[in-house]
Amino acid sequence: MDFLSSLATLTIHWGALLFVFLLFVAVVTVAVMYWVDTHQTVHTIRRNYPVVGRFRYLFEHLGEFFRQYFFAMDREERPFDRAERSWAYRAAKKVDTTIAFGSTRSLETPGDIFFLNCAFPTLDEDAAQPKEICIGEFTAKTPYRTRSVVNISGMSFGALSKPAVQALSKGARKAGIWMNTGEGGLSPYHLEGGCDLVFQIGTAKYGVRNHEGQLDDAKLLSLAEHQNVRMFEIKMSQGAKPGKGGCCRAQR
Repeated sequence: MDFLSSLATLTIHWGALLFVFLLFVAVVTVAVMYWVDTHQTVHTIRRNYPVVGRFRYLFEHLGEFFRQYFFAMDREERPFDRAERSWAYRAAKKVDTTIAFGSTRSLETPGDIFFLNCAFPTLDEDAAQPKEICIGEFTAKTPYRTRSVVNISGMSFGALSKPAVQALSKGARKAGIWMNTGEGGLSPYHLEGGCDLVFQIGTAKYGVRNHEGQLDDAKLLSLAEHQNVRMFEIKMSQGAKPGKGGCCRAQR
């Protein structure tokens, strides 16, 4: 008991000394910060509110994290709000990404496009036909005209497979839409379905480059001779990253 009593007394004694020392350090630190704040001429807030004004910068830094979890709504953040991040997380973990009871997006902004289920099939006389658009009307020898609204975006052959490209090509032909080849080049399977094609020229110039990696005009002209290749798309950067995705232009 004497040992435990002595240990407790010693612990209390050194704990009290440590507390006094830390309190002394805190007082000195506050005094130093006060002197520095009142004599500096860079930050107005710190000069008008010594020591306390320093918390403004701390709260500004922490505010981003507090808003993310406590204050910001699901659709308020940029460039990717919480709802979009949650969808990506669920998809990456192969969890169901569908959400019941409508959408959290605002559907009242002029120009917004959204799809609704139709209780009965729309009759031909009631359906609004899309207007025809012409690409390259004043700059191309053979302008491209189309009425398609939904098309197949760029997915290279290397990212898919032979059956997938064949199915997409044949489906695009039946639907009357165009198909983007992606930056992997033009394969025979793209041409097999007979659909309109947009040949994508990426930064590596797959399919249209020479041995030195430069653009090969002869290969480019040979691709342009295909009747199915209706346009070329110049890919300036990755569409999944910030920046410009792709720029289309008619090729003949």
